[in-house]
Amino acid sequence: MTRSSDRLRIAALLPYVWSVRNVVYGGVLDRLAAAGADVHLVLRHGVPSPDHPAVARFAAASQIHELLELPARPTRGKAMLDAVIRSGFNRRYDISSYPIYRRWFERDWTRSQRARAAAIEMLGAVAQRKPVLNSLCRLVERRYREAHDLTPVREQLARMAPAMVWSTFCVTPLEYPYYLAARDLGIPIVTSILSFDNLTSRSVIPPYDHYFVWHEGMRAQLLRLYPETPRDRVTVTGTPQFDFHRDPAYRRSRAEATAALGVPADARYVLYAASFVGLAPDEPELVLRIAGLMQRVPALRNLWLVVRIHPLETRERWRTVTDVFPNVVVQTAWETPPDRDGWTLSTPLDQARLVSAIAHAEMCVNVASTMTLDAALLDRPVIGIDFSTEPDAPRGIMYEEYGVEHYRPLVERGGLRVAQSWNELASLMESAITDPGRDRTQRAQMVEHECGRGDGCAADRLTAALLHAAGHTTPAAMPEHATAGTATTWE
Repeated sequence: MTRSSDRLRIAALLPYVWSVRNVVYGGVLDRLAAAGADVHLVLRHGVPSPDHPAVARFAAASQIHELLELPARPTRGKAMLDAVIRSGFNRRYDISSYPIYRRWFERDWTRSQRARAAAIEMLGAVAQRKPVLNSLCRLVERRYREAHDLTPVREQLARMAPAMVWSTFCVTPLEYPYYLAARDLGIPIVTSILSFDNLTSRSVIPPYDHYFVWHEGMRAQLLRLYPETPRDRVTVTGTPQFDFHRDPAYRRSRAEATAALGVPADARYVLYAASFVGLAPDEPELVLRIAGLMQRVPALRNLWLVVRIHPLETRERWRTVTDVFPNVVVQTAWETPPDRDGWTLSTPLDQARLVSAIAHAEMCVNVASTMTLDAALLDRPVIGIDFSTEPDAPRGIMYEEYGVEHYRPLVERGGLRVAQSWNELASLMESAITDPGRDRTQRAQMVEHECGRGDGCAADRLTAALLHAAGHTTPAAMPEHATAGTATTWE
């Protein structure tokens, strides 16, 4: 589709399924186009197939481009450098999540790996000083530029000639070449903080011209970690991912929801939200034990257990769960499972399936999952499992995640109950059935503090904020540091 050259042009980076969910299915694309913006989507793997069920939802885009993944020349020492920067950054701002995640990822390391990690921490103690951290960040950018030819990305952006580039997932390396190319071309680049853990569970993120965040607490957190950022360059919008929960179009009837889940039409069920495999390799064993517990407790015996696996997983490691108990079903997050590189193109129907599955569940059970917020938005009881002190429990699960900075406030606000033993889990599950409204006030308060306004209008606010930024944003003066390239690996 051709657009007039004098219309405001925005390039939106969509590297992952969550970006597509928020921008396209969340309605921001349609709102921007309706406001007169010329929106170019930079989508992983390019234009959706003509027979994709949701291809019509992309029609408001002026053009769809393939997100380029650049080949890299070998770079010695990059992982070490990234790890030192991550250590220094987390030390400088006393981010309590860092040592918790470190302990988890180092649990099975060899002696030589632990010695290397100790060296990284010694260097990190030096790197926490601002001049050193800034120098290391600049070095990472130089090393990245040496290892990657940014010419194809610069040429792609130059052809688009956007007034602004919009980053939707700033902690992924997939966006980094676009960040650098936009800087090279003098194009302002703004970002939406995708998830509530992105600021405190990762490394340094690049300095953007404007930031869009979930709530005031997230704005305060961003300004604490990046004090060089002017306050007026951080706008509270909420996040479109929670708009679906307030939209009746995404709420299916109980009969439709149970049919989609593969359980009987009259079934009552517990929804178990699984974690990422790297944080819970033993989770299938835990779910098996939960299913066994439900069989032994009379009040739970007739309930089904529906396991919603992590969005980046397929069913492979969960097959043993459905082989033991007939009333257990395993559901993928998306109808089309992700490829090996983590990419899939979901549909709005997938989002309706999620909302409806939660809305009709008796409760949501999980181990420190973001789904706690989804369930609270729909006023369903939430039970977390922390078996760190329960001797008779699988050990290969990161129960300690309840103490990290992004998750601890959820526990403190009382919007979820946390079981610390099998007996307590059984008791809490029974209470969720007999008194589902017990924690309603606390759930509502948790939603208010952690999800923003949660009123179903985040896409409207985000659209308005993007249009305002595009009309008023010029490239900010670069801070003293460059960027660490969104390092996300643990060394």
